[in-house]
Amino acid sequence: MNHGLRRIGGLALLVAGIALGAWVVFGAPHDWHGARVLGRLVLGGMGAVGMISSSAGLIFPHAPQDGPSTQDDEA
Repeated sequence: MNHGLRRIGGLALLVAGIALGAWVVFGAPHDWHGARVLGRLVLGGMGAVGMISSSAGLIFPHAPQDGPSTQDDEA
């Protein structure tokens, strides 16, 4: 996949995760009680954290190494 497309997708995922986190904190109905509050925090909060964390993998892709690692040879 093109690095530009991966980064754009990663930024979109990052913005969506921040928006979901802001909704959980500020915009969700505050009259919910009991299991609804717990469900909102678990699904919304962990979903936002997961989206923000996974966006880093898209924005900064892992580059393959050239050849064997030199750390194993030194030991």
